[in-house]
Amino acid sequence: MAKRYGTTGEIVGKRVLLDKSTPKKPEAVKRLGKVRHCVFHPTQRRFVGFIVKRPDLLWMFRRKDVFVAYNGYDVVDGRIVVSQAPEATGKGACKAMGVNYDDCVLWAGLPVMGEDGTVYGTVGDVSFDPKTGEVRSLTVTQGATANALLGVREIPGHLIRGFKRGIGTALSVNGQDEGEEPILGAILVSDEVAELAVEGGLAAKAGEATAVVADRARETVEAVKPAVSTATKAAGKAVNKGAYATGRQIKRASGMFSAFKEEYDKARKEDD
Repeated sequence: MAKRYGTTGEIVGKRVLLDKSTPKKPEAVKRLGKVRHCVFHPTQRRFVGFIVKRPDLLWMFRRKDVFVAYNGYDVVDGRIVVSQAPEATGKGACKAMGVNYDDCVLWAGLPVMGEDGTVYGTVGDVSFDPKTGEVRSLTVTQGATANALLGVREIPGHLIRGFKRGIGTALSVNGQDEGEEPILGAILVSDEVAELAVEGGLAAKAGEATAVVADRARETVEAVKPAVSTATKAAGKAVNKGAYATGRQIKRASGMFSAFKEEYDKARKEDD
């Protein structure tokens, strides 16, 4: 039975080979490149494939990336081996899945936002069903330091609404001219996410200091919330349609979570 990966963390960065087997050479393969991004459906909670960056020709000429369908490969000895079937890559894969490649979304790095405008962090690892691509859960990341301090929140699939235009961070969209108003995008989640327990984190073990950090953290979030709230109001008018995005990180979020650490350190000293 074919083996396939079930998380984006297992796929990104992996070496990719192309099956070139023949009756005389059943194990023949050709180097294709490395996985650069994981790709998701524009309107559904579904992983549809990944983008392979090919090595430059003669170290000078850039080759086009290759799109591989979520079911267009097998894992052999820890490496991804792409099928020869026409529906495994490129236009053939998109046609077989019924998706427009330019409408698909890169979730990695997009902000995760509640329906009330709360920003929980950015998309980290995403778990999905290897057989169907249906998203099972995603991990919200706030950066290595904040994750160690505040812990990590995992959001189950049924609380993930999907990609939403009109809120979040600026996207890089195919065909967009320079000077145009940036298209915003984020992963929208249910407000029930606020009730989910955060796993790990030093603050969870800090006793009374935790309450102080949580209170200061809320103040920090409120400071950046007005801009987010404005974008959230626009979301009601935004069309829930995909955009081919690079998922740029929000610089403001990085500053916000570094503030959490400062408040935590202060709380620890006061508690001592």
